[in-house]
Amino acid sequence: MLLNHPQLKWQWKAPPHILSMTVIDSYVEIDEILRSRDFRQGSHTESKPFFGDTLLLLDGDAHLGRRRLESRLFRRDALDYYETHALVPVVEQMLAEARQNRAADGTVRADLVPMMRAMLHRISAVVAGIDDVDIAERTERFSSLVEKLGEAATVEWSTRDHADVVREGLDVKQAFLEEFWIASAERRKHLAKEFSAGTVAQEELPRDVLMMMYLNWDDTWDEELPIRECTLFLVASTQTTSHSLPHLFLHLHDWFEEHPEDSEKRTDSEFLRLAAAESLRLHQPVPSLLRFANTDVTLSSGRRIPRGERVALAFTPANRETELFGDDAELFNPYREASDRKRPWGLTFGGGVHLCIGRPLVTGTSTRTDSDAAAGTDGTMVKIARALYESGLELDRDVLPKRNDTSFHDSYSSVPIVLTKL
Repeated sequence: MLLNHPQLKWQWKAPPHILSMTVIDSYVEIDEILRSRDFRQGSHTESKPFFGDTLLLLDGDAHLGRRRLESRLFRRDALDYYETHALVPVVEQMLAEARQNRAADGTVRADLVPMMRAMLHRISAVVAGIDDVDIAERTERFSSLVEKLGEAATVEWSTRDHADVVREGLDVKQAFLEEFWIASAERRKHLAKEFSAGTVAQEELPRDVLMMMYLNWDDTWDEELPIRECTLFLVASTQTTSHSLPHLFLHLHDWFEEHPEDSEKRTDSEFLRLAAAESLRLHQPVPSLLRFANTDVTLSSGRRIPRGERVALAFTPANRETELFGDDAELFNPYREASDRKRPWGLTFGGGVHLCIGRPLVTGTSTRTDSDAAAGTDGTMVKIARALYESGLELDRDVLPKRNDTSFHDSYSSVPIVLTKL
């Protein structure tokens, strides 16, 4: 069992900066807080230069209006578009690039972590509205900038000096503007004017966050809001999946060793969907969400939270409650039975009005089978996992994966793999 190796074992611990808060690890209580209007956002107080006034941090009517606008990007037809025009070509291109780097002995080796980041950064660029991220050199540069932006935008979980992280992030933001943002924004501003003049049809416009904002410009927005909104989508859309896929492959490595009868299901979309949901339940993209109480609150459990108190919602222990997920809740089991009281991925995508807007892009819209290909979309996790298994993905037995030690995120910095069928 690879995940039993001492260097890979991981146990959730509350990061130091939330220990002064009320830490809540009950699934039912967390779900109630997420759904309650008596609480407001309390996360990302240090990262407002990167996320300020974005969908993530808005509350009330402002949040509702922004969400209605941007939810158009995650309708069924839009998700079909992303899978067809972004995801599939990107995966094929990345695998072709991996094939070109074949070793002298004929083996195609790669590191899953940077490979996933590069794939997802190219895909997220399409969703956010950043152009010219379609060749290896540009992707590498774009990925390096987005990774630094992501570190700064999630600075509250960094183990480094937070002031240094934010300062580095602001420097990177300027480079991102000059190298990628300005040209992409100017193109969409021009298209918005042409659309308004009737010289460009709706179907000719890109389907992305930036285009949506310039088509529906609100004079109350500041000029840098589109930059921050795109940064949110670039960081959020990559971190969830890039953090989760290495966990999925490591769990499945152990699962197939213990259950060889399932080995033939490596490329079965429905099995991979179940496995992805179970991996998402066990491993969250952020250690905790924070909320402020708007008023004195008494939860249905009887817990009292005074007005103004900041609470930390600990998803990892909540998603492993035996009362909800069974006596083996700590273990990976793709056949875990769902119930009406919980979603298969638990609280990983949040809940209530702030339920992650991009969840369908990650998990797909519904079950899809070979006999009913129009039933829904597969989602990025299943699509990428299936493509890599079809390429013969195996963990490199000569090199051990490495955990990320620069933050409190449950993530890996390196997962060496071999692609035996390329």
